[in-house]
Amino acid sequence: MKPILTPLRYLIIVTLFGFAFASLSMARGEALSYGWQNVDGINLFYREGGPSMAPTLVFLHGNPSSSIMYQEVMEGLAASHSWHVLAVDYPSFGYSDAPDHKTYRYTFDHLAETVRKFLRARGVTQYGLYMQDYGVPIGFRLIDETPGDITCIMVQNGVIHLDGFPSAQDENGELRRHWKNRNAEIDKRRTEYTKNLPFPKPAGWEWGDKMSPDAILLMIASAQRPGVIEARNDLWFDYGNNLARYPAWQATLRKLKVPVLVMWGSRDDFFTTPGALAYFRDAP
Repeated sequence: MKPILTPLRYLIIVTLFGFAFASLSMARGEALSYGWQNVDGINLFYREGGPSMAPTLVFLHGNPSSSIMYQEVMEGLAASHSWHVLAVDYPSFGYSDAPDHKTYRYTFDHLAETVRKFLRARGVTQYGLYMQDYGVPIGFRLIDETPGDITCIMVQNGVIHLDGFPSAQDENGELRRHWKNRNAEIDKRRTEYTKNLPFPKPAGWEWGDKMSPDAILLMIASAQRPGVIEARNDLWFDYGNNLARYPAWQATLRKLKVPVLVMWGSRDDFFTTPGALAYFRDAP
């Protein structure tokens, strides 16, 4: 199962907005506000901060984490009073509701639709996107739907090119075969992995001293809720549908006239650094 991506080291590909992020280490964090927004009967947890009239930056998290991964950077940006920051937990992630996968379709199309409705409910119509991992295919669906709403794009370890996705490059490999014909054994492995995730403790701790146990505990508790792994397995099966959209998303990026920033954790062996460099072709 794909591990949490920890941003221990970054490869900065484009330097737009670099000064804003570099200054965060010197900024004194400002408390965020928290709440749940009801969308189609689903309570979606969110974090929010900064002046409501400032430009909005929407953070889309990866798998299996949640908006908690952005807590510190959001506090820093909120303290600058230059940004209005907003992050949401997708259905079945973080503190959001986890509707049964038989009643809620866990596809990237549906998650993007839910996030779009969430933004509308929060009154957000113009915004920049900060996307990581699963957040990238969700975010590019938002971009395709209303490209005029997007003011800037920031990507952290998330691909729209096969260059940075080695495990999906072989059409006859396990992943691509699973995405064509669902493999129950893969679902079983993912289920067992999730069920056996242990409570954070010194013995067996593998995340280093930069990862908060609070984030790990939330990830585990959220993932082990009844029905969540079935929902996540559905979503992982649907991930294969993103690959067919890569050429269109690349074309969209070439057409957009907005600033683009790409950051990459170089220790990520799932989405590798060639995926970062590939963005140069579409956003030089």
